[in-house]
Amino acid sequence: MLAESAVELVNRCYEQRNNLFTLEEMKEDFITFVFGSYQDEIVMTHGLDRFYEHLDDLHLTNCRKDFDKAVEDWYLLYYGCQNEEANYHDILFILVKEALLVNQSDNRETLMRDVTKLLTSPTGFMSRWRGGDDRKLTTYFKYLNQLGIRTYEDIEAIVDMWLLENPNAFDRRHQQLLAKSRRGRPNNVELSLLLEMACQLKPELTPQERERIRKIYYYHRKSLTMREMMEKFKKYIVSKNKANNSHAG
Repeated sequence: MLAESAVELVNRCYEQRNNLFTLEEMKEDFITFVFGSYQDEIVMTHGLDRFYEHLDDLHLTNCRKDFDKAVEDWYLLYYGCQNEEANYHDILFILVKEALLVNQSDNRETLMRDVTKLLTSPTGFMSRWRGGDDRKLTTYFKYLNQLGIRTYEDIEAIVDMWLLENPNAFDRRHQQLLAKSRRGRPNNVELSLLLEMACQLKPELTPQERERIRKIYYYHRKSLTMREMMEKFKKYIVSKNKANNSHAG
């Protein structure tokens, strides 16, 4: 199917990546995509001449300059200005701490590597987010974007921000103190994620509803997936609404 705009075409390219990116990487990938799989698709159905006419229609004529501008316009539309200050979710800083303690990172570079692995590995945070559901990778990276992670530079930024507040992070004794503070407690990252999912279901949670989410997590975290715990919360909301409606009637 012919793209209706250059920005739409860039977005199609992005949805095939299933990974974080830098703006320069995206520019290179876009050219490869257009003159690779997209060209094959259009030539097969419309012919080579129509493919080049189509690029003219999308204002992708002066190859490098026009293609780079399309990616920059797409980035501005979906992510805002590059220089705009990112709004990082608290979950990300919890994950930095987790990566440090699990891997015992001993310097900034290894911590950045460990956080990147935690965020992008199929067995890391992605696995928890899926919670047993068959969710697409593209959706996961869009979720990371909602948390504030758009590119690898964002990972570098959250690591540096966390280190500013934890200047002794690489001291082994300090890591032991951080680890002791975690013992006996449920995984705060998973609880935060469950609360985030609940907010998507019902944007304005009451204190009572937040407490119900916590109880569901504490009692069922070892036996249920994230999806199943969310189902229990949905049933609670439905029964609560029915009770309120019956009282109102």
